[in-house]
Amino acid sequence: MTREQGPYFSQAASLESLSRFRDYIDQTGRQLGVDPGVLADLRLVVDEAVTNVVQHGYQGRPGPVEVRMKRLGDDVVVCIRDQARPFDPGQVPAPQLDKALADRPYGGMGLYLIRTMTDEAEFRPAPGGGNELRLIRRSAFAGTG
Repeated sequence: MTREQGPYFSQAASLESLSRFRDYIDQTGRQLGVDPGVLADLRLVVDEAVTNVVQHGYQGRPGPVEVRMKRLGDDVVVCIRDQARPFDPGQVPAPQLDKALADRPYGGMGLYLIRTMTDEAEFRPAPGGGNELRLIRRSAFAGTG
């Protein structure tokens, strides 16, 4: 497996550091020329993914997370790596979208949002341990969609 290349942001992830991950996506996305609407979606998706790593992977303890973003033709690719315990997205129950919001359990929408706001979301083991989430958003630049 080849490691994604391109500018990256890495730090110990915690709920307090989420804004720094969003800032990286904003700054890098603007530099790459990502459509503003797509960029807003990616900001939310990365926020959800890093939150899941902090809460479920590292179980509330800070741990390293690396985010890379690059342009690939008309698409944008975001790769998120961690050193948390292995994650199997197949073990996550689907959200109960048929129930009223007040009748749903708190949380449980992160993976759903990640999958519906990107064109591809591939979860895989990272080389050397941990997890890697590779996200692709197609036609991510103004005039390509």
